[in-house]
Amino acid sequence: MMDSALIGRSIDEFDTPMLVIDLDMMERNIQRCRDLVAGAGLAYRPHSKTHKSPIIARMQMAAGAVGICCAKLAEAEIMAGGGVGDILITTEVIGPAKIRRLMSLARAMKEGGGRISVVADCQPNIAQLSEAAKAAGLEIPVLVDVNVGMSRTGAPPGKEIAALAVQIENSPGLRFAGLQGYHGMIQMRQDFEERGAATREALAPLLESAELVRKEGLEVDVLTGGGTGTSIFDTAIGGLTELQPGSYLFMDSNYSAIDWTDAGAKPPYENSLSVIATVVSRPIPERATVDMGLKASSNDSGMALPRDLPPAVFQSGGDEHGILVFEGDDGGLQVGDRVVFTPSHCDTTINLYDRYVCHRGGIVEAVWPIAARGRTQ
Repeated sequence: MMDSALIGRSIDEFDTPMLVIDLDMMERNIQRCRDLVAGAGLAYRPHSKTHKSPIIARMQMAAGAVGICCAKLAEAEIMAGGGVGDILITTEVIGPAKIRRLMSLARAMKEGGGRISVVADCQPNIAQLSEAAKAAGLEIPVLVDVNVGMSRTGAPPGKEIAALAVQIENSPGLRFAGLQGYHGMIQMRQDFEERGAATREALAPLLESAELVRKEGLEVDVLTGGGTGTSIFDTAIGGLTELQPGSYLFMDSNYSAIDWTDAGAKPPYENSLSVIATVVSRPIPERATVDMGLKASSNDSGMALPRDLPPAVFQSGGDEHGILVFEGDDGGLQVGDRVVFTPSHCDTTINLYDRYVCHRGGIVEAVWPIAARGRTQ
């Protein structure tokens, strides 16, 4: 049966394993993030590397996002093609082939009334961007990428950041647009105080670098960074002008475990994303095998967690299967029953699927393609 024929029917009529969005939960998450950021007077630019869907990106922008972030150029191409008009590529665009693609995308977005911005962290890349933009007759906004502790990309904070900002501003075809400082490794630190201290430590070199840029006579219009886990601190500390949350939309078992307050309250965002699997074997009472293996649930952040079951350990059963091992009561699971799981890492699990099955109260409302799945270039 075609997906369109299942609209309005029970979610139970879809085959498994399937990736599922509870639309009511997701929409509440969008509203809560918007309210948090707007309450602090900041803009927010959600990360599309989480959902990989122009449909969802447009929903986020309709709810107040100033634009979206893309981790890769290929993601940006998909988002722009899907009607998203303001995009920041948060990792450096390197090499002649990619820079040619970037210029083509920038021209198309300009003609459509949109814009694309990029980051850079070294002089050679700035020079290459300038040469290509000048030849194409374009002006590309460029932010200096600052290493605030993650040590993945980004120039060292301090005078080098100011020098790169000046180079951008003086380069034909480019415009200095601000600074980016992102520290992904602290986003899921569970302890509230520890995560708050790490957030302040990461913000300090970014703000100091911004002051050095201003001393060169340049405006720093944008200070962008932060994420879902640090947003409670980013909005309170001040300094940033926009946030880059991603996982708040869906959450996963790791994000859901962090302390949102010093009293240990959990995040206000709901687990709107799930994977539904079917029990395919009950060889012994203590074990149930489901049709969700490594091809259907990523394990880079641990195993998915079953919902609404007695205590059980979920183990890998290989590419095609997963195994529930019960500590006692098995909940009466039978072959053919369905089990709902919360992914341990939403981004990488989503990348395993072609579509979202979207429902309200168990009734399918939409089936959305995961258009940027696998777009790694």
